[in-house]
Amino acid sequence: MRGRLLNIAAIGRAAGFVAVAAAIVATAIHFRHDDTGADASLRNPSIHNDPLARELARCQVIGMAAKDDAACEAAWAENRRRFFTYRKPTETSQAPAPSSTTPTKGR
Repeated sequence: MRGRLLNIAAIGRAAGFVAVAAAIVATAIHFRHDDTGADASLRNPSIHNDPLARELARCQVIGMAAKDDAACEAAWAENRRRFFTYRKPTETSQAPAPSSTTPTKGR
């Protein structure tokens, strides 16, 4: 006989490869799984309160057809405006009032 019939090292390597492949497949299945059974409104409760969020969710559902929808374009523009607009602190935060004195030179 040229070699042993049961090469323990080769069997161990093969079992290791199978274990790694099973871990990769299990991870892929775990991350691919989406809560398709749950309603989108249950996952994001702010949709009930914000009409813009409802419109953005509708645009997401209709997919590529949203690029030709005027309501979706308006919703995206409003979303960008909200995101990029600086909001001043509210009056309830009581920011210190600016001083009426001007600094003098030389001090």
